[in-house]
Amino acid sequence: MTGVNKQHRKTPLALYIGLLCSSALYSQVSSAQAQQTTDKNAESAIEVMTVTAQKRVQNLMEVPVAIDSISAKDLEETNSVLLGDIADYTPGFKFSKDAVAQATATMRGVSSSNISTGGDPSVAIFYDDVYLPRAAQSVLFADMQRIEILKGPQGTLFGKNAAAGVVSMVPNAPEHTDEAFLKATLGDYGLQRFEGMANTSLSDQFALRINALSNQRDSYIDNVYKDYQGEELGNTNHQAARIAALWTPTQSTKVQFSYDYDDMDQGYSPAIGLSPYAYSMNPLDHTIENDVIDGHERRDMDAWTVKINHEFNSDWSGKLISSKRQWQVSGRDDADGTADKTRYLDTINFEDSDIFYNELQLNYSHDKLNYVGGITYSKENVHQTTTLDITADTIARLTSDNLNQMLGGALMQAGVPAEALGQMGLPIDHIWKPADWASVLSILAMVDPSVAGLLQQLGAEPFSPELAAAISATGDLTYQLIGGGLGIAEIFGPSNAGKMWSEDIVNNGVFNSYGIYSDVDYQYNDQWGFTAGLRYSRDEKDFSWDIRERSFGASLPSLTEFLFPLVTNLKASKDWSKLTGRGVVRFQADADQLWFLSYSTGYKSGGYDSLDPMSSANPYAPEEVKNIELGYKAELWQSVRVQTSIYNMNLTNRQRSVSSKRPGDGVAVPLIINGDQDIRGMELIVDWQATPALKLGLVTEYRKTESSWEQFYNGDGDLVTDTEKDSSADAYTLTADWTPDWAFGDGQWKVHVDYVYEENTRADDPDLLAIAKQIPAYFADSKNLNARISWQSNSDHWEVAVFGKNLTDNETTGGIGGFAAAVLGTPITSLNPPRTAGVEVKYQF
Repeated sequence: MTGVNKQHRKTPLALYIGLLCSSALYSQVSSAQAQQTTDKNAESAIEVMTVTAQKRVQNLMEVPVAIDSISAKDLEETNSVLLGDIADYTPGFKFSKDAVAQATATMRGVSSSNISTGGDPSVAIFYDDVYLPRAAQSVLFADMQRIEILKGPQGTLFGKNAAAGVVSMVPNAPEHTDEAFLKATLGDYGLQRFEGMANTSLSDQFALRINALSNQRDSYIDNVYKDYQGEELGNTNHQAARIAALWTPTQSTKVQFSYDYDDMDQGYSPAIGLSPYAYSMNPLDHTIENDVIDGHERRDMDAWTVKINHEFNSDWSGKLISSKRQWQVSGRDDADGTADKTRYLDTINFEDSDIFYNELQLNYSHDKLNYVGGITYSKENVHQTTTLDITADTIARLTSDNLNQMLGGALMQAGVPAEALGQMGLPIDHIWKPADWASVLSILAMVDPSVAGLLQQLGAEPFSPELAAAISATGDLTYQLIGGGLGIAEIFGPSNAGKMWSEDIVNNGVFNSYGIYSDVDYQYNDQWGFTAGLRYSRDEKDFSWDIRERSFGASLPSLTEFLFPLVTNLKASKDWSKLTGRGVVRFQADADQLWFLSYSTGYKSGGYDSLDPMSSANPYAPEEVKNIELGYKAELWQSVRVQTSIYNMNLTNRQRSVSSKRPGDGVAVPLIINGDQDIRGMELIVDWQATPALKLGLVTEYRKTESSWEQFYNGDGDLVTDTEKDSSADAYTLTADWTPDWAFGDGQWKVHVDYVYEENTRADDPDLLAIAKQIPAYFADSKNLNARISWQSNSDHWEVAVFGKNLTDNETTGGIGGFAAAVLGTPITSLNPPRTAGVEVKYQF
């Protein structure tokens, strides 16, 4: 698909497959009921998958929730080490790839910007049962057991910020066994990944598990700016380690202590310029010229966690979780995508935060009744400093643009025809160019006698060649006189070239969150059962803004408030509460088929925009979600596993980040707006063990969204009133796993192939920039073909594999925008990874 005038398919693949499968499944229900002689205990050819989506261990096929479960083997075969990697294989779920500390999760098309420390994500992410806020969400998959992705609101069991769904990362726990492995992965673009794990039983009561992972890779974008100093833009340098100890003082009690360490020190995602001032207008050139000063992305994070499980008797059990996680984040990125000093703008984000998370859970299970209830409490302390840096050269350029508007408007109002403005030197490019400044002075001299007198002192006539020479000879003099006379502090001379102007927004916050929940599951008879649950959540937020300016020095003391108005220790405080719940009716057609109908609600706390002090008086409202879902799960013929659902999800006060330049703003900045959405969709997962040696899979979705957003100023400074938008999306993933009976190699071979497709819907964005229409790759569908061939020795000690990702080299871009897109004419984008390949070697002790 090229261009923006794309007509959506009337019969999307996902919907077509879903309709076919629905007919087959209805027929299968009838035939299965007639086959009562089938051995219900026969072992299925499809492996059993267990999850803890309902706070207890269950077979995936018995849980009345739409779930994708990614196993450790899946992670290995797809070469995935971050949430952004597995997002390619789970349509309906997306996670940012171009930033770690400010990554964003998306579920069923719902996401929230993580740039504001005063807000919360719409998708709740948990690691080892502990909630992870904003900048802590993206962690390396070191020794992971599985990843569970729960789609739709999960407010009952998981609380706030589970409005659109939940991602639960489950690491391997210590066991009373002795095992270890070492693994090395090498590939192009300098990929070096090393991983190790060791587990040992110290005694009948103690077990210890240690793992570490280092992931490094060079950038696939070449920065040709010769004076660049800093981390290589777009490279990867990320390490993680974990040590966990298991203590079993009695047969009924298990205590686990764990310490997690995560360190990242790499270059920020490169800003690929899409302007005439950038190296190229084509992001597929893989070349940029960025002059950002010390571009980097760093995070230093660690966490202590204790988990206590106790079985009171055969029916009752309890769990206590307590964790303290802290992190420091620093990121500096190029916001203009050029090496033009007159268009320089960078942003720096620094965050020093911590969270204390606690949960006390009680479980009951007997005969037909299961119950889970508990209380949660967390306290998060946040500190964020956001800095915008621009050069004096850039301020002079913006001042030039303002003079063009002021002088041009005044001349046309005085009756000067538009075509005559060019003869008078308008519009000028930059006031520090003597010829341009001479044009400005000449026009001012026509209406201001003092300026005419200044030109006489310079010995030059208006619009004469001698005037430009006189300006060059006198340096800053004319700028100081005119700037002082007009009262425009932004008019200053070229001696300030290269100086940096910075404005800081400092935010501090204390967030307290409380929750109490109960969930009851009752099996009425062999076929019918129901689940009902409620949760009360309360969030209290104290937040503050402190906006400071740092001028060039004593020479320009009057130059203040260029980007943002001064704000001194502005404070705000507010609390929000919500009752969320779920009701599920399920029908077990037979031992292999489950139907369920659910109604669930979710809630995301309200909050504050860290870049917008006006939100102190008008914090954005809580995001509320209601979802109706009909689902079907079945294991058919002992070789096919099917999970499918259709849903209607209604969002009220959806919080969305847009790039906005309001009247009086110096640049466009991210702004949180609210809107309402109605999302209808269908999802389907099919696993088919076609033969003992061949397994095929399909994961697909179709989604249609109707949105109504509040009015806002876009990045060009225009008021957007056409905020009613419809969009649809189609995505699917095809997989094949083949274990051929090859005689050579004295081991077992396996071939894994997957194809990932996602329809591009950017043409429906409410704040689409005009420049996007000139970038065909921006509207290209995502089509990735990946493969892995592995060999495992018969002794199970050695495993060797070669892999390739995006084998067809289908390249697509990220979003288009940036702080400087409108005012400096320098929009930027990012580029998704090109074709890559590598080799893995693993030794299992």
